[in-house]
This record gives sequence, C-alpha cells and structure tokens, in this order.
Amino acid sequence: MNAAQLTLDNLDKYGEYVSTWFEGRSFTNVERYAASCRMAEVLRAHGARRGDRIVVMMLNSPDVAAAFTAVWKLGAVIVPVTPMWTAREVRYVLQDSGARLVITSPELAARVKEASTLPGVGDLPGVGEVLVFGATEVADVTDITAEYASAPPFEAVADCAPDELALLLYTSGTTGNPKGVMLSHDNLLFIADSIYANNEHLGPIRGMQVLPLSHIYGVLMMNLGARMGNATYVLKHFEAGQVLRIIESFRVQRLAVVPTMLTLLINHPDREKYDYSSLDAVGSGGAALSEATRLEFARLFNCRVMQGYGLSESSGALTGFHPDDAYRVGSVGPPLPGVEMCVMDFNNQVLPPGEIGELCSRGRHVMQGYFNNPQATAETIIDSWLHTGDVGWIDAEGYVYITDRKKDLIIKGGENISPREIEEGIYAHPAVSEAAVVGVPDEIYGENLLAAVVLKAGQMLTEEELKQHLSQYVTKFKVPGRIVFLDTLPKGSTGKILKRAIKEQFAS
Repeated sequence: MNAAQLTLDNLDKYGEYVSTWFEGRSFTNVERYAASCRMAEVLRAHGARRGDRIVVMMLNSPDVAAAFTAVWKLGAVIVPVTPMWTAREVRYVLQDSGARLVITSPELAARVKEASTLPGVGDLPGVGEVLVFGATEVADVTDITAEYASAPPFEAVADCAPDELALLLYTSGTTGNPKGVMLSHDNLLFIADSIYANNEHLGPIRGMQVLPLSHIYGVLMMNLGARMGNATYVLKHFEAGQVLRIIESFRVQRLAVVPTMLTLLINHPDREKYDYSSLDAVGSGGAALSEATRLEFARLFNCRVMQGYGLSESSGALTGFHPDDAYRVGSVGPPLPGVEMCVMDFNNQVLPPGEIGELCSRGRHVMQGYFNNPQATAETIIDSWLHTGDVGWIDAEGYVYITDRKKDLIIKGGENISPREIEEGIYAHPAVSEAAVVGVPDEIYGENLLAAVVLKAGQMLTEEELKQHLSQYVTKFKVPGRIVFLDTLPKGSTGKILKRAIKEQFAS
C-alpha cells in the first residue's frame, strides 16, 4: 500500500490528459508523474530513505504536488509547513519531527535557514540539507533546479504497511506548540476513496487549487483531483481577483474554499465584470460558514454552496452532501461512506439523535495519533473514538449539525453561550462582511461577550445600531457587551479567523 498509488491509478484509469495548469503553462498527468519520479531520485541522492521526515515549505505549485508523490514513492514521510510561519515556528517543526531534508523556494530559503540555526532545546541532528528550487544568495543551501530537470527517474514504489506514516501535519492549537498529526497511507487512500464514492458520477471536472498544500484541506483536494481525473488550475495562493479571472478563462466548474474566501469573492470590486456561469458548485470547509454568506454567494454566483466538515485528525473529512442531496440549512451533511459518527456527552456516553454533545468518529480515517505526544493522543482518541472537540448534534436521518468548538463556548454567569448563533445574527445585517464573537474576562460574569466586526466597503454602522439589530435574533443576555469594528480580522494560512488572537487582543 502506498499513497503514491493515487497518481499511478490516475494514469491507468484516465490515460494521458492535460491535468494541471500553472502560471499560464499546462502539463499532462504523464509529465507530472515523470517529474515526481525525478524528484524521488533527487531526494534519494541527497540521502532520503524510508521513514525519513522531509519538510516541504513552498507556495502552491506543481513541484509541491510532485514532492508529495516523490516522498511517498520512497516510503518517506512528507511534512508540509505553511509558508506564513516564522522562523521560530518552523524551528519547532524541524526539531520535533527530526526532519532529514527540507525542500523550499528561493523566497523562503533565508527563513528556513534561519530556522535551522536558531538556538533551542537540543539540536537538530536530523536536518541534513536545505534543498531549494532556484538560485539564492543564502549560504549553505543546495539549488536542485538543474539536478531535478535532468535526474533519471526513480520508478520503484515502496510497499508500505497500511498504518505506516505518510503525512505528518502540524496543526496550531489555542495554546502551546503545534501538534504533529500522524496520517498513514491507509488514512489518505481511504478518505480519498470515500469522497470519490460520493462524487464518482460527476466524472472528471475542471477545478482550481486555491487551498494551501500545507493544510489537510488542500492535500485532500489534491488527492481527490487525482482520484477523479480532474483538470486543475493551481494558484500559488488565494487572491480574489485572480480567482475570478480564472473561473472565467478556465471555465471552472467546482471550487473548494474556506468561508473567508467566499466573503472576499463576494466583496471584490470587479466581481460583476467576470463570467462565472461555468461554476456549478462550491464546497466550503475549514470553519463555520454563516447562512447569510452562503445564501449571498449562491445568489450572486448562481451556484450551489454546501458545507462539509472535517479536521486534520480525521484525514481532512468526516461529512459531505451527496451532489444530488437537497441542502439542509445549518447541516454539514451526513457522514461520508465508511465513516462512523456519534454524539457523546462529557462522560463519553453516546447520546440519542437530536441531543447536543461532542461529535466523535471512528474508522480508517482516524489519525494514528500525535507525533511525540502520547498524552494528547490518549486525550483525543478514547476507545478508538476520535473526540473532535466540536459540539453539535445528529438528526434522526444522520445529518450532522455543528454548533461550536468546545473551546469556543463562552460561559457568562454560569450559562454556556454559543458564539455561532450570535455570529449568525450579526451576519444577517446587510452591512456586515465578517464577524467573530469571543469571550473576554469580566469581573461580574467571569466572561462577557465581545464581537469583532468588519463592515462591507462603504458601509456605516454604529455599535448601538448593531446591538439593536442583534436583539431580534438572540436574548438580551447574549447581545455582546462590546462590539468593535476592525479593518480586518486575524486569519491563519487558510483564511480561517483566529479567535484566539482576538481574545488576546481584547482580553484587557
């Protein structure tokens, strides 16, 4: 078993076709597989062996996708790192993972090199070389451009055990250092097959890779594209104007995004200049999507917008609507084929349909655990059930609804308050572009509510006007004591709003 089989199966099932577009150039699936074979030989020549952890820190490109297949062919483990991370954050990943090699690009080489030389606890005995795609003035790194172009192909594919580590993905938590989520070859192949089973009848589609390949959502879409035989336009990073242009020129049919991306597309000043009639459906994940944003995007772009649900620890997905299903407001769809889900109370007892508790799941999609962190693993996987940390309920027909993250629940005067229901009310105001509700310390209630809001361009709104609007949706007790208007909300590498950063900013 090997996750590289996704690429080989793509060749066998679909034959040669133009599979990838990037910065005005096109490549066939045969060309991309040949590139991954050359990459595997370059890595082997630089000492990569089975089981080695190999860090890849680059913006999206076909070369990043080739690196995934190359690393897997060798039986090694790929460790994607977001290009936005600081040298100290990268340092932690290098140290914790024991990385053997790092692959990066010229614009990031200095930061990677700094990360490998920062002082810290212990040393970095595993880092052998920093390999760079392109010339750079950074000392003691290796430009592999020519080597990559001329390397003989490494054709062999390691026969890995199903539970053998394939992907080590570091996720940022609310506190402490990132945790390394261990995903096996079977995890990755199973979840790609599960989503494919839901969408097989669609046939190959024209899509766009706007999600970073340093995030499980982006990796999942890359693997699914190979399984479905899709033609994909790859973007280095999300930029709303560029996305609109490519939807028109490439005739994109389906798009996978996070909610912030929908907001940026809705509010782009040149949106009406483009033809997006090809767009059939958009899938949103990674964070909660407000119903107001979903409806507005569906109306403006005349396409279907559906929420799905997953996390790194579940190999990227848990639920999803079948393309022929009617959308259910507030739901993220039923569990994917082969995925078992339930709701448990905080004593780990399964609750009946309709009751709210923690969403849990078990099956072949559940991670192997957290790297070097058995305690966190034991707290998250209990009796084979993955405890997601998300609060929600499942209806009698099996459709899943999420109300909040456990850690996002606000306890005001002893009452648990869901920030999401308040955010839905704020988003219902036509002047609001983005919103996040958090709990901040309060001498009387212990915690009180604060809403951080971004208005649409040219809109005006006062704190009192928004509170008056919100009183139509929630009780007075749940109306935030303070509403602050910001130019932007802090976001992570995928565009997910970082509530912890808002809490820290306004804690005093």
